[in-house]
Amino acid sequence: MGPRIVAVYGKNVSEGFFPYLRRMLCQLKERNIVLDCEDNFKKILGERFDCKDLFREVYNRDNLLATGAEMLLSIGGDGTFLDAVLYVKDSGIPVLGMNTGHLGFLANISVEEIDAAVAYIDEGKYTTEERNLLCLNVKGGEFPGFNYGLNEVSVHKTDTSSMLKIHAYIGDIYLTTYWADGLIVASPTGSTGYSLSGGGPIVHPECKNIILTPVCPHNLTMRTLLVPDDVLIRLKVEGRTGDFMLSLDSRIEKMKDDCEIEIKNGEFKIRVVNLPGHNYYGTLRNKLGWGEDFRNRNGGENKLK
Repeated sequence: MGPRIVAVYGKNVSEGFFPYLRRMLCQLKERNIVLDCEDNFKKILGERFDCKDLFREVYNRDNLLATGAEMLLSIGGDGTFLDAVLYVKDSGIPVLGMNTGHLGFLANISVEEIDAAVAYIDEGKYTTEERNLLCLNVKGGEFPGFNYGLNEVSVHKTDTSSMLKIHAYIGDIYLTTYWADGLIVASPTGSTGYSLSGGGPIVHPECKNIILTPVCPHNLTMRTLLVPDDVLIRLKVEGRTGDFMLSLDSRIEKMKDDCEIEIKNGEFKIRVVNLPGHNYYGTLRNKLGWGEDFRNRNGGENKLK
């Protein structure tokens, strides 16, 4: 059997998408699955769509575990999924992402799959996979809150003109100094996020790597580097303004140049739900539009069968 308590999380829902969400939630309730909702999300749903009757109780970042939830249903895109990590933390509660219509590698359940998804959840016909997190520590500064991220740690300049000098070390070994607009340190899960936009490689989530991708480097010989995920990455930043922006997934803080950033693989992992019919390679093909060519319209993917 599947989970009997499902926690629901989201940040916003459009009027066009809400009927699909209500349909999924109602079907879950019809199967005697208890639904709890994140506090702020329930307020949004109640004010805009008057659907308070769907939920048993509310939760927040501090008490999700106390609800007894056996799964968290993230409603939105990948950004919402990343924020859901702040709720499950190291609890081991698996996260399933329902896509509200945007490109999503993590939130990949579409509206066409609602009926099947509900049945799979109810019957426990799904698998989970573990995704590595990045752990961020700042010496000589402070990055408040949960210091783990699923996608990436990024260093950015604070203005639009002067670049940064980012001194990078692997442990105690000096690697290089990036003269660039910034640097992205990504997990394999984050390889299809900001790092990909910066020219980084796509890395399968099961690969044991951390990815360093410079943002608009001044020296064109600077390229993305993959390092083992058991190393400690240390960064020291210099800029003309004396400060820089440091982001951890969707959270961002202004930092002073006199701090040192340490990034390493996290001590625990996040569990991601996979429903039948979904796999990483199919997600890449569908989300990135691979094979969108008239020559592949007649079953090109089946030629090896």
